[in-house]
Amino acid sequence: MPCHIGFLEDSGYIPRLAIFCDRIFRAMGLNGKAVLPMVLGLGCDTMATMTTRILGTPKERLIAILLLALGIPCSAQLATIMGILGGISFAALATLFGVVLGQMFLVGWLAARVLKGDRSEFILELPPIRWPRLGNLLTKTRLRVWWYLGEAVPLFLVGTVLLFVLDRAGALAVIADAGRPVVTGLLGLPPATAQILVMGFLRRDYGAAGLFQLAHSGQLSGVQAVVALTVMTLFVPCVANFLMMVRERGLKTGLAIIGVITPIAVFTGGALNYVLHSLGVQF
Repeated sequence: MPCHIGFLEDSGYIPRLAIFCDRIFRAMGLNGKAVLPMVLGLGCDTMATMTTRILGTPKERLIAILLLALGIPCSAQLATIMGILGGISFAALATLFGVVLGQMFLVGWLAARVLKGDRSEFILELPPIRWPRLGNLLTKTRLRVWWYLGEAVPLFLVGTVLLFVLDRAGALAVIADAGRPVVTGLLGLPPATAQILVMGFLRRDYGAAGLFQLAHSGQLSGVQAVVALTVMTLFVPCVANFLMMVRERGLKTGLAIIGVITPIAVFTGGALNYVLHSLGVQF
């Protein structure tokens, strides 16, 4: 991912993509510069949260962090979505991405009007289109890999250790049991999904792997797969991303973001489950 981004930057494509997407992001209270964190979020939301520093005002950085945590699936999630729903139908994929994008636009639009602060001016220099130099790409990739290893990897280790400790202490099962009535009732999902969602907060790749195994064991119908993946995509970010949010914006703001995202994910999943079953949709 760092090499790919470096190639796009040095070729002059990223600034043009930012200008092209500016009108779209303005509907969410941002500007075209937000395209870089959003693209990086498809690889890792934790790294993308760090790059929100390029945005001009605290308000824009907060909205971008909120939207990254809410609706941008990391590479592990994206692979699970494509692996499960790609084998079901295109309509299932379109439903998931339509719901997620709709929520991102709605939440971004509301946040832009609720949060105090100004929007920065969108002024961007357009470099010429050119072929990147290999030496520059290698240097950028090396520096960004070291930056990522120093900033993000320790947070992933914290998530892994926390998952191990909670599992050994039996707390993981207790938390899953507490959330099981909502998962089986409102969301209409199998009981095992509750523990998978908890694991997804601690380590998103573990949660994605658990959902993939659940689907391939035949325990999820097409509708349940769409609902489960929609909830996991909208659900609270992994603990590494949460810790990065705390580092960037403080504990109070990090907890507030979690407090906003959790009910959005649950009630969106519940509404989607109700609508699909009411309409008799089968994927």
